Amino acid sequence: MKTRELPLSALRAFAIAAQWKNLGNAAQELGVTHGAISRQIGKLEQWIGRDLFTRQGRQLVLTPTGELLASKIGNSLTEMIGACTEVAGTGQRHIVTIEAPTTFAMYWILPKLKEFEARIPETEISLTTRMTNEIHDGPLSDIVITRGPGFDRRLQSYDKFILFYEDLCLLAAPSFVRSAKLSKARDVLRQQIVGSVTRPTDWPGWLSEAGLRGEHIRFRHVFDHLFIAMHCVRDGIGTIVAPRNIFNSGPGSSSAGFRPVLPNIHFRGAPYVVHHRPSDRRVIGKLVKLIETFSE
Repeated sequence: MKTRELPLSALRAFAIAAQWKNLGNAAQELGVTHGAISRQIGKLEQWIGRDLFTRQGRQLVLTPTGELLASKIGNSLTEMIGACTEVAGTGQRHIVTIEAPTTFAMYWILPKLKEFEARIPETEISLTTRMTNEIHDGPLSDIVITRGPGFDRRLQSYDKFILFYEDLCLLAAPSFVRSAKLSKARDVLRQQIVGSVTRPTDWPGWLSEAGLRGEHIRFRHVFDHLFIAMHCVRDGIGTIVAPRNIFNSGPGSSSAGFRPVLPNIHFRGAPYVVHHRPSDRRVIGKLVKLIETFSE
């Protein structure tokens, strides 16, 4: 097959549609009509001789052929965009996109953001968040941080390493620690306890580590996400089991309002994994190495 035979416009339309799983969103990103995207994909299917999408109700679903083609050309398209952006922006600031779970982004990345940009002054960081293990339908960021291995199959093409494992222990506001007088693990059960729906195994894990397996927990408050629960705890309302290596960013940060309670009782939780796009963009490599140093 010769280069001049490639239907580049149709391939671009397909790649964006495959990322979004939605023709309307793809059309909006490319600045064309819904019909134009549909016609381009139709031409590509005719050229290849295979269906690339099927419909399940209103949902657009890739066929096995479509998944294979999307995995091959999606990364190539992103690499071309990155290469053109870097060449066009030589001597200027480079935007690096990072995607991370909301709690991790709020309490681990944001307190370090100024330092990241100060150490790599040619870098401007664009940060997006999602809930843990949520599948993101849009284009993948340059750096994707997940709690656990990550379930997006597109991440299989990324390089990755474990940043750290959660060090789970009991946390509370300083005012609560002073007033509650918690000297042993059983004292905790008589105090106000805060939990989150998304992390149902944290408190049982702590009780097991404390030698209180099977004890009944009476929650004062249960929130749907950890970052909301932490706001409650920071205001002095009870204790919570949470990763202290995320909530320890020091004075001046949003994490300064937490103190470990009975710190000798702790256990290992899930890993945070850094996935980064294999790229010739040196600025991505610099930022990845800098992120790695903060785990040491």
